[in-house]
Amino acid sequence: MSYKRIDYEERVQIKTLIDEGLTNAEIARRLFRSRAAITQELKRNARVIKWRGKDSVLRHTYEPMQAQKRAKYKATEAHQKNTKYTVQRQRKIDYLIKKELWSPEQIANGVPNIGISARTIYNWVLKRKLNSTIHDLPLKGKRRQHLRAKKSNPASTRAILETRSIKKRPKVINQRDTFGHWEIDGVMSPQNSQNFVITLVERRTRYMVAVKTKSRNYTDVKTAIDTFMSRFEFACHSLTCDRGVEFTSTMFINTIESVYKKKLFFADPQSPGQRGTNERLNRELRRFYPTGYDFSKITQKRLQTTIKLLNERPRMVLGYNTPASEFIKRMPHVA
Repeated sequence: MSYKRIDYEERVQIKTLIDEGLTNAEIARRLFRSRAAITQELKRNARVIKWRGKDSVLRHTYEPMQAQKRAKYKATEAHQKNTKYTVQRQRKIDYLIKKELWSPEQIANGVPNIGISARTIYNWVLKRKLNSTIHDLPLKGKRRQHLRAKKSNPASTRAILETRSIKKRPKVINQRDTFGHWEIDGVMSPQNSQNFVITLVERRTRYMVAVKTKSRNYTDVKTAIDTFMSRFEFACHSLTCDRGVEFTSTMFINTIESVYKKKLFFADPQSPGQRGTNERLNRELRRFYPTGYDFSKITQKRLQTTIKLLNERPRMVLGYNTPASEFIKRMPHVA
């Protein structure tokens, strides 16, 4: 019997069975697959960390949508013939980028008979086909962010998110005319730590709440949401988030919409400006905990002390009142 590749439906089942606590062997039996096939699928698409000198697969980080996109991309890439890539071209481009400090545009347009475009050179850098890296480029690739854009979600997944698109968010929320509409995001630790912080900002008052959580696993994220709702459920009517794995799971959507009866909206991919208030305050939080800081080193109490400092800063957009005073003015019984 010929081998059949794992498809999207099976990937969804894998995620469901992982959440139910089944082992790789049990999952393999349920799907009539070999255990090696399931193990390899998780190694390719879940997060892998070094633990006591050995690779450890964090199964809860497996996401079927991302796995399907990666599989489609790999299948397409395998059938593409790269006739333009030669060792001679690679050496010449590396020399001009690393030694002469040329940009890809200068190479593509200024070297006679080079035969490739600037975009191709950027792609070779991003795919590590050259010895040059993004940091060797004049602007570190900042003007070429679109080259790193992820491929779009499958139609079935897009349909789920698009029904809750930020484009469908009412004008009264967009214009900050009413109180109780929050933006939510995650502030990450480095790769070797699962701890991260979920931040929520009320759009009208710019009042910030932050909850430390152990991982991006749904169970831990739900605990953080429960913590937030235990204090602010009465002051929350909607949430707007990005399309990170911690927010796009059906279980997260169900928690917000069915359990807490709140509206949920998703920003467009690669569009942090659609949640500008949250992004701005995350940058201020990063002044206390810079990129690369391991949030496992702090307690929730210490984090709350930092957030209190941010909420007590006067803001020009609030007429130099503080987010804390504006929030309490609308909800005077909130400490």
